Amino acid sequence: MSSGLLLVLAASIMWILFCMRFWYIIDRDHVWQRHLIAIAAGLGGGLIYFVGTMLVQALKEPAPQQPAPIEVKDGSDIRVSPRIKESVGKK
Repeated sequence: MSSGLLLVLAASIMWILFCMRFWYIIDRDHVWQRHLIAIAAGLGGGLIYFVGTMLVQALKEPAPQQPAPIEVKDGSDIRVSPRIKESVGKK
């Protein structure tokens, strides 16, 4: 496992622990608040992991190579398309 994935996993776990800290602080009488915090912890942790792994993969991929320049020897290699007039149909 690469260090990038370990950092993403650590950030995801830190988010879940941060949310669970508030879950423990909220009084047991406020059931819906505790449910919402638990849902936010799970969804947020999953989203951080998902986006983080996508970013790690995007940063690992090599930059696309530029194609070699084309050498033009004479004018017969060049093709020009005719330009469409904008004033066609306008008076």
